[in-house]
Amino acid sequence: MTIKHEIVQLNSKLPFKYYLHNENSSKSVAPHWHQSIELGFLVSNNHLECKDNNSTYHYQKGDIWVINSRNIHSEVLDTTKSLTEFCLIIDYEFLQQAYPKIDQLKFNLHGRPNSIKELIAYQDLEKHLKLMIQLLQEPRTGGITLELTGQVYLVLANLIENFSYEDSESSTRINDNFIDQALKLINSNYMTDLTSNNLAKQLNISITALNRQFNQTVQMPITRYITTVRLLNAQKELLNTTKNIDLIAIDCGFSSTKSFVRNFKKWKKITPFQYRKVFH
Repeated sequence: MTIKHEIVQLNSKLPFKYYLHNENSSKSVAPHWHQSIELGFLVSNNHLECKDNNSTYHYQKGDIWVINSRNIHSEVLDTTKSLTEFCLIIDYEFLQQAYPKIDQLKFNLHGRPNSIKELIAYQDLEKHLKLMIQLLQEPRTGGITLELTGQVYLVLANLIENFSYEDSESSTRINDNFIDQALKLINSNYMTDLTSNNLAKQLNISITALNRQFNQTVQMPITRYITTVRLLNAQKELLNTTKNIDLIAIDCGFSSTKSFVRNFKKWKKITPFQYRKVFH
């Protein structure tokens, strides 16, 4: 299992990609990341668990949230009830054209805010997102396309004005091709004795520069990312095979069974043995 770098490809003249999850949708969205900014809006009376980098958030009906550019995120959807979740992924190039300093900002919105000022802005966001959902259900015409694009501008202006802060690490220019190459190497070699040091040597870059680029892109150190990929694959092995724990540790690139058990327990709060017994 890999942490996918999702390339947002637009299939229309709109500056965004959208999903409207319903009761027929998958129960989960695997870990992935992209350059674009993603908004989520839970319309129906359900529960949704979202993992955003190293934090877990729980959303209910009416909650709106923002996934920042390059954050690793995943979802677990409650499909026991009829589900409506609206996901809006704003095109990265559009963001740069609309607001050239977008790379210097981070957004902080994880459900309903507490302050009166932010609550008013939040209600305005909800109004625009509901209108977009309505417009997206209608036959596409030039007028509707323009109105949808206008709504995206209004949503973006609201987020920048009310839910953004300056990113102190934004001065480092990101080389996306380089990062893609690093991710491919990790995802295809995690089962070996791959480390941040020998990865830097393979990429012909200093470990300092590699860590700086990697931290800014995927919001976590290289070592932690490698461990996360190994753990995700180990979890898959625990659930789908009868291999013993020692063999899984070797297959997934851990230096020892002890290291595997320690990292897995830190991640899931239970040992691999207990996890297999409960979920296998």
